[in-house]
Amino acid sequence: MKSFFKKSIVLLVLIVIIAASSQVRAVTARETATEITEKDQPSVALVLSSGAAWGLAHIGVIEALEEHNIEVDIITGTSAGAIIGSLYADGLTTAEMIEEIADLGWTDFLFPSLNNKGLGIFTTNRIENHLQKLYQAEKIEELSKKVAFTTTDIDTGSAVVFTEGPLAKVVSASAAVPVLFDPVEIDGYWLADGGLVSNLPVEEAKKLGADVIIAVDVATGFSFTGRPESRIEYGNRAYNILRGALQRPDGYDILIEPDLNDLQGFDFDAYEEIIARGREAAEDMMAEIEEKINSSTP
Repeated sequence: MKSFFKKSIVLLVLIVIIAASSQVRAVTARETATEITEKDQPSVALVLSSGAAWGLAHIGVIEALEEHNIEVDIITGTSAGAIIGSLYADGLTTAEMIEEIADLGWTDFLFPSLNNKGLGIFTTNRIENHLQKLYQAEKIEELSKKVAFTTTDIDTGSAVVFTEGPLAKVVSASAAVPVLFDPVEIDGYWLADGGLVSNLPVEEAKKLGADVIIAVDVATGFSFTGRPESRIEYGNRAYNILRGALQRPDGYDILIEPDLNDLQGFDFDAYEEIIARGREAAEDMMAEIEEKINSSTP
């Protein structure tokens, strides 16, 4: 593990990658069980950002929405947001998600890269395999909600958006932080963490027909979370500072920004506090959320 921390400082090379173009390419268009249908209520989209351990705050947001009987029809997500969003779209309850988090540590998913790419310290195979065990669906198009997950094309620096395809592989690609993890190859693309070029995929929610867009940004709203305590946290901090410097996309109706001050970006042991802060932030915005939904027409 000590050698891992020494090597992980190379995460700072993300500075080079983030400078790449952010042109978006859609890989597929999904028109199956989740195609747009007429309904009395407006279609509500939940847009979930990346954010490592901070992404667990998305669970708290979902809990609050469910407690207020707000139905989410569309989910778009990046990295941690893709993981939480895909589990939610597949039918996993928030209680089941929390149980999984309590039983596993993030280091359980680290396995040295032994393939011929040799570009990352670890492979995403364990992430993909564990997600596959949790999912009922094998393909994105089998999910009960309309979804879009973003990744980054390492060859071009463009965002590649998936609305269908192998669920576990796509989600693991969306969370494949460069250098820490190998890129994931899908349909000829070499793909990495979508947060590099599309941290908050609002536009994808619009394309899927959203009437009301609730965006949750856990990665760029922090001001001070305590000084990094490890090299990997240092690299993650630099990553998030650079992401925060990028212009946040317009077009959402509601923005939820949990207060994650004093919580480290890789402190998965603090999951209860992170989830609670996500729930609190959503509750603070609930009156505005309900007013927007009630005033919108499909």
